[in-house]
Amino acid sequence: MKIIWSPLSLQKLNYYADYIARDNTDAAMAFIDEIENKAESLKAYPHKGRMIPALNDEMKRELVIKSNYLLLYEIHGDIIEILTIRHVKQKPKKPE
Repeated sequence: MKIIWSPLSLQKLNYYADYIARDNTDAAMAFIDEIENKAESLKAYPHKGRMIPALNDEMKRELVIKSNYLLLYEIHGDIIEILTIRHVKQKPKKPE
C-alpha cells in the first residue's frame, strides 16, 4: 500500500500544527507525528477507520486522532489517499 497526501490534507496539517504551535511547539510536533503515524498505520490496516457516515461509501473512511481531529481518507486499490484533516467540531463541506 502507498500513502499519498492531497494538497488540501497537507494544507490542513500545516494549519492545525501552526495553530497548536502558537501555544506549544512541542505539542505541534507531537500532533504532526501522531497524524503521520496514523496515516502510515493504514498501510497494514486500510479499513481500520470507520466509513464516513454521511457518504455511505466503503472506500471513504475516517480515523479519529486524539479525540479532536479526523483524518479522512479514500482507498483506491493499493493506494490510500489522505483527503483532509478536520476538527470534529467543524461541519463538513460538500464534497469532502
